[in-house]
Amino acid sequence: MFSPEKIPVKGKILDITVPISSSTPIFPGDPEPSIERFLTLEKDGCAVSRLSFGSHTGTHVDAPSHVLKGGLPVDSLAIESLIGEAVVLDFSRKGGALTGSILDEAYPDGTATESGSGVSILLLKTKASFRNKENSEISSFQAGKPDGEREFEESSENSAYLDATGAAWIVRNGFKTVGIDGFSVDSLSSESLPAHHMLLSNNVNIVECLDLSSVEARMYFFLCLPLKVEGCDGAPARALLISYS
Repeated sequence: MFSPEKIPVKGKILDITVPISSSTPIFPGDPEPSIERFLTLEKDGCAVSRLSFGSHTGTHVDAPSHVLKGGLPVDSLAIESLIGEAVVLDFSRKGGALTGSILDEAYPDGTATESGSGVSILLLKTKASFRNKENSEISSFQAGKPDGEREFEESSENSAYLDATGAAWIVRNGFKTVGIDGFSVDSLSSESLPAHHMLLSNNVNIVECLDLSSVEARMYFFLCLPLKVEGCDGAPARALLISYS
């Protein structure tokens, strides 16, 4: 359970949020984001913008109602389950399914959360990436090609994702939230979305499109606050990591 006094306020803060703009990469078929000037300082004395984007644009939280009939909407999620100690596992050199056995082998000390480690959040750093125009070796959702376009490099062939056994491992080990730097915790070619169904039906939050490009695999304190959109299937969020050193 989250305890405010445990926040390591002296640690370095890492913003792992993918910003929303008209060129933010989106999952194929989702609404394209648009930010338009509605009022201007020059004409109206204040600036106001009109925002238009899908509920799963940029860094976002999936609510159970995203895939489950009668599932909770994003404004009903227990916010404390999106705040707490987190571990980042690096699978950036691996593609394909992340199975339960792979996660079990990769988890620090080989111990589960129910054994008393206190870690409630699991973050998966994968090969999902957008190339940084200043350094082609750095993956980032926040940078694009020199012409300003975003180059989507993720595919079902080269991205790591959770299969049913990996999702079941997360549930079994008591995690409350799982985050990934890709568009989906499932394979991009999946139509049945087994990881989504397994996690959301067992009250495990899903955070997608995190920017973990500059994050090392270790322990952090994690905060993720989705917009409180009533009755919605998901919402963009601001996600932060606070380092312990």
